[in-house]
Amino acid sequence: MKEANLFSGGLPVLLVAVTLALVAFVAYRRRESTALARDASLSRDLRDAAGDDAVRLAAVEEFETAIYRRLFYVSVVGPKVRAAAFSLLGLALSLGLAVTLAPLDGFTATTAKVIAAVLAAGFGIAALGYAAWAVYHAVSTPRVSFDESYADADGDD
Repeated sequence: MKEANLFSGGLPVLLVAVTLALVAFVAYRRRESTALARDASLSRDLRDAAGDDAVRLAAVEEFETAIYRRLFYVSVVGPKVRAAAFSLLGLALSLGLAVTLAPLDGFTATTAKVIAAVLAAGFGIAALGYAAWAVYHAVSTPRVSFDESYADADGDD
């Protein structure tokens, strides 16, 4: 029976694709954080420019509300999602190493397989832990909302 050659079977391509996807995801999240910082700076400048004009101040407050809502994800959930993504990458790479070493025999190969399996288990547990932590924060952390204050202001008229 002929053994499948893992290197011609697409495993390296899959690992490279997973790595590139993770790098693209982290770069996207970093750009989002940069945009959020730029918007916060713009908000300060707009507040200074609005002066005492109530209409302009209301527009700035609406803009700030949108920033605060995005800030929740970027500051609380985002780091945990990135950590889960990096853990998944570690899991994929260590599983790839374990699968590549599977047909090999000998003490060194067995030791490398055990180390790869331990790494895969550790990264798998970390990925599940960070994913659960991100879901917990996404569900339980209170969001910034000004809807009640707007409702009170409308009811006062």
